[in-house]
Amino acid sequence: MWRVAFAVLALVASASAVSPIGVLSQADQTRLGNVFSTGLQSSDVATIHYSAAGLGLLGSSISGGQDACNRLKKNVNAESAESIFHAASAAKALGNCKVDVANADSVLKIAVDADSLPTYHTVAARKALGLPVDAAAVAKSLTAVIHGSKVSIASHGYALLAASLVAKSKDLEPVVETIEDVINFADEYGGNVLQFLHYDQDGLPVTAAIVNAMFPLSGGSPAGVKQDQVVMLANYFLRSRFTGSAADGYHILSSLKTIASSKFSPLTMSMSGSSSLPVTKALVKVRATNLLDQAVKGVTVTLVTAGQQDEEELMADTKLKAGDNGEFSIDLSSKNVPRGAYSFKFSASSSDKDVVELEEFSADISFVSGIKLSGAQFVILDADQGVKAKSVSLTYPNAHGQKLSADHHQKLSLTFNVQDSEGQAATLHQVFVQMTHKTSGQEMFFVAEGGDEQYKFEVNLGTAAKESFNSNSGDYDMTLIGGDGLASEAISWKFGSISLSFPGMPAASKSKVQYGRRPEIKHMFRVPEKRPAAVVSNAFTLAVAAPLLLLLGLWMRVGVNFSNLGKGGLDGILFLCGLSAIMALYGYFWLASNMFTTLKYLTVVGIPTFVFGNRLLASMAASSDK
Repeated sequence: MWRVAFAVLALVASASAVSPIGVLSQADQTRLGNVFSTGLQSSDVATIHYSAAGLGLLGSSISGGQDACNRLKKNVNAESAESIFHAASAAKALGNCKVDVANADSVLKIAVDADSLPTYHTVAARKALGLPVDAAAVAKSLTAVIHGSKVSIASHGYALLAASLVAKSKDLEPVVETIEDVINFADEYGGNVLQFLHYDQDGLPVTAAIVNAMFPLSGGSPAGVKQDQVVMLANYFLRSRFTGSAADGYHILSSLKTIASSKFSPLTMSMSGSSSLPVTKALVKVRATNLLDQAVKGVTVTLVTAGQQDEEELMADTKLKAGDNGEFSIDLSSKNVPRGAYSFKFSASSSDKDVVELEEFSADISFVSGIKLSGAQFVILDADQGVKAKSVSLTYPNAHGQKLSADHHQKLSLTFNVQDSEGQAATLHQVFVQMTHKTSGQEMFFVAEGGDEQYKFEVNLGTAAKESFNSNSGDYDMTLIGGDGLASEAISWKFGSISLSFPGMPAASKSKVQYGRRPEIKHMFRVPEKRPAAVVSNAFTLAVAAPLLLLLGLWMRVGVNFSNLGKGGLDGILFLCGLSAIMALYGYFWLASNMFTTLKYLTVVGIPTFVFGNRLLASMAASSDK
């Protein structure tokens, strides 16, 4: 029972294996080389560094290196460890370049309480300048970062990268041992991509730092890291390879090179040449390489299966013939492959135990053939009775030499069969009949519909006289146009001409200006609604104010006592002033202001008014007790 369970688990694990999503092809590397060459002309020290280092990884020659060196010397910041790091690394990559920084030794100090990124810049700059590196101080600083309370995935990654630049020692063991844990902080996307994110920042530099650190520190085989995870990390860089940034290009190239030289180097496959092949020369070619599109020794490529959906397999379990530069091929010409689209699945493995085999590579390959027409018949019929007035047999690809004519009481019909180069019935994706007026050049297109292994074009000249032909009588050339994805060549057959006669005169055509100034587009704003007359507005204002006037009148009639207004002293006066200010603020809000501005001013006025009002009421209560 346990053996069966183990077999099932092994099958599931095999089915869930992750494959590379592509390869950094020679075209991709050429494009990155152009990005680096452009970046080398920059005045930014970091851009020059990544551009020169990227060209070095590609093995490309560096032109204009002395000019770049002069710009490094001019723009390096001698008080910044990061700037010195980029300048020194760039000078080293350029080759015949030396950047002298007078106080470099004092600036490039290993601080125990520093974050790992400045420590990495310091260590890398000292090594590039040939200055000694205190390994014990570096280990102490990095250990403090990794085991600190504020450690992040970015600081962890740069700590590992800095440790990879220092000779191995017992002091660095607490740092190196964390490699097994850092992979657990990676984020997975889509089931085949793995990356490290640092808050909302770009994850490419951090992911590159971790990849370029953990493989060298662990001898090419990081503990706790699985093959699928390495492939998923490679997929992240492959997905990002279409970049125009020198820094990103360097991170991608260096990381893929690190993975390709590790003990988890994935095999990749790609089509070599066209995926559309003639049935007579059905030579299928693929390339099996590493991530950098380089050939790998001891590789075997197998065609797992090939066929169409719901059809019998064309071929299965067949090894491909090895060629040069990682190319493999299989010749299916002798199989008499029928015209059609097929799905191919390949696998690749290597005798090198450090190379990760590719369990499945899928490719859609089309086998195309020539197309020929047969049984073509052109007929002129009576539109109402269907009686044949003229019938002409056509032979593809020749044109008929007869002089034909028709009028609006008739209709035209063309029928024909389509066959492939083997004489088998075939279908075309699109078939049209083009009719072109010889004098005006006016063109009309009509669809030829297929069915029962025969295509048919038909047009009623009476109903199409105005709509399609614009009642334009005269001689017309007739051309059959057809195309299909499985046809090696499109069909364009001028099978004859005909003279058509329509009643009436053609409508004058308006000349269209394809290029030129267009009429100005003027936006029509909404017309404001009509406002009421001033008399109505004034009457409404008086109606709103009437209750206030009525209140004042009633107060006067009942004899309201205003004598106590002056007994509150300064508190009473300030309270009345604040209350008046609040009322005025309400009026300002009604006329011109908005809620947020009003609330801001109301806070300023309301608090003193509340304080003075409270003191006024307290004094009035005290005087009434007496």
